Amino acid sequence: MRVFFNKMNFDNKALFIIFEGIAYTIVLNIYNPFILMFAKRMGAGDFHIALLNSIPPLIAVFVLIPCSILIEKANRKKRTTSLMIFLNSIFYAVIAFVPFIPGQAKVMVYILLIGFMNWPGSLYVSTWQSFFADTFSGSNANYVYSLRSKYSAFFGLLAALFAGLILTEIPRNDTQRLFIYQAFYIACFVITLLQLYFLSRVRQESAGPVDSRQTVSVSFKLSSFKEIFRNKGFMVFCLCTFLFHISWQMGWPLFFLYNVDHAGLNEFQIGMISVVAGVSSFFSYSIWSRFIEKKGTRFVIIIGALGLALNPIFFTSLLSFYAIILVNVLAGFSGAGFTYTLFCSLLETLPENKKTIYISLFNTFINVSGFISPFLGIWLYKLTGIYTAMLIIAVLRLLASSFYIIRWWTGKKSMETINNTLEA
Repeated sequence: MRVFFNKMNFDNKALFIIFEGIAYTIVLNIYNPFILMFAKRMGAGDFHIALLNSIPPLIAVFVLIPCSILIEKANRKKRTTSLMIFLNSIFYAVIAFVPFIPGQAKVMVYILLIGFMNWPGSLYVSTWQSFFADTFSGSNANYVYSLRSKYSAFFGLLAALFAGLILTEIPRNDTQRLFIYQAFYIACFVITLLQLYFLSRVRQESAGPVDSRQTVSVSFKLSSFKEIFRNKGFMVFCLCTFLFHISWQMGWPLFFLYNVDHAGLNEFQIGMISVVAGVSSFFSYSIWSRFIEKKGTRFVIIIGALGLALNPIFFTSLLSFYAIILVNVLAGFSGAGFTYTLFCSLLETLPENKKTIYISLFNTFINVSGFISPFLGIWLYKLTGIYTAMLIIAVLRLLASSFYIIRWWTGKKSMETINNTLEA
């Protein structure tokens, strides 16, 4: 891996930011693909599945902006990011003991813990993104983020594969399976501490030394929101992303219900879906990176969004496990392109100051959608059935993708007008 950094004259901060990403993604892939299955093994129903999708973004809505204002004032992004990682690790340790709670109460306790874990979880995302934007810039930032995403996807898919194998092959009943889930959360606790160590080794130099006198002078008032809302490029990007996420996130609980209740998949097969999507993501990041260099983020994000829009169409009839695997190759490829380009596009809209506030506002829009959309998806599923619901969601995603097309087209026309004016 060092060969890549030597070519680009990187120092160890790039290496450790990638290691930090690998640790974060391993943890994510040990527990995240199985959050809903863990709940189902404890007796969760469809409403609980919707809650597990909706409560975490609801928590994020209430904490992102006020906490980000405090973070921006303190100007201690690395320290705050480290604190969020540590708090996440505590939640993993506590969740490991949930199955010991008697009766159905453990399902609601689990939902609440997963929900409130998104307090440090969502703040970690915002502060990490802001910290990254301060530490790396320009094409250097895109390259480092591409490598971090690529290697994280590779090790994450290995984690999901082994987790699925262990959950399927070792336990003989749900009691044994729950015990393994508990062991996974303890493993998440340990690996998160390793992630914390890697982050501590990242030296923040590229953004320049922080003047302590500036730290106390950073202010954020109500009038600052007017400044944000006057940032046309940022607000248009937020609007397009919010509209697309509504239709995108509507499908998340439905894909799980389709795979488990209709296709009858077990933990290993669900793990394999994550692995296939991870493999597809791993091999696609270099392609997306080169595509962005040639066409720019405004155009490339359209391709990723359209790929995600087409994905539900394949689920409008009952698929075999192997067909679901093939469909998730497209999902992994499109998802990697969309999320990678989404972050690169966000960086392009950020001002030099108050990055944390802007990123938190952006993530708040996404989390507002994340709270509403799963309930809309479940309501649509109950109203029309799984196949019709998937078709409707595909149509909604295609309509939402058109806003990215309009954004790209108007931006292209604006650049042509500017160029013609300069030539004249």
